Amino acid sequence: MLDFIPSIVSVISFGLVGVSSKKSIDIIGRHKAIVYAYIVLVFLLIVGAVVLGQSISFPIEMMPLYAAQVAMGALGVIAWYKALDYGKVSITAAVGKTYVLLVLASSIFFLGEQLSIGQIMGAVLMVGSTVIIAIGKTGKIKLEKWMIYLAIAILCRTYYYTFIKTFVSELGVYPATLLLELGVAGFVVAFHFLRGRDLYPPKLSDMKYPIIPGILIFIGTVFYSMSINEIGAALTATVSAGGPIINTIGSYILLKEKLDLQKYSAIILIVIGLIMIFVL
Repeated sequence: MLDFIPSIVSVISFGLVGVSSKKSIDIIGRHKAIVYAYIVLVFLLIVGAVVLGQSISFPIEMMPLYAAQVAMGALGVIAWYKALDYGKVSITAAVGKTYVLLVLASSIFFLGEQLSIGQIMGAVLMVGSTVIIAIGKTGKIKLEKWMIYLAIAILCRTYYYTFIKTFVSELGVYPATLLLELGVAGFVVAFHFLRGRDLYPPKLSDMKYPIIPGILIFIGTVFYSMSINEIGAALTATVSAGGPIINTIGSYILLKEKLDLQKYSAIILIVIGLIMIFVL
């Protein structure tokens, strides 16, 4: 059970990223929200490396894999922020978690990881609950433009969170996290700069809005890598499907998005799914 602690911490942190990022987007705009959140993330990772006395070495033969990993991670972040800007937080976060099943399948197929039947059933139950959150009272999902960006984010995250294990195993938890997120942050900043976006620093009083997501991404990313090291990519991704619980509750408290019977039912199903993963 203790092996699951890093994944639980990661779930809570990442679950709150969507809510805090939406608030940041509303206040300072999408481009500044994403860029400054990742600048905060990189700053914290570098400080952490200095405090922990981490020595970083990188095998040159991994460079092609690193370039692909960074590109997929950065494109996933950019697409997800765009979907978050145009869509509802609770729905975007819920539908976005369907990447878990893809990571589950690819981890078993490409990395040779294994889960029990109960854990697989728990994962399916949790992802199914995210569909309930997305559908809501209407009984159907209306196809909108932001869903295209979300689909791109899902595909990119599937690649990123499947093959991150390769870097964690080869480099270690913290060095892998630092090097990958440095690359992702550099890609994100360069992407927005080259597109001529306004990246002038926000007012000092508004800096707290990107700082909070940056801190949460830092915590979530480090503990996600720790979890991969402890229980593997497949099971870590499976547990992360519980994120919509945190996101839905956070959206209700901070963004005043209403909870209805479907969302309460989905939360219960996610809890049952988590119990199945932990126990079976």
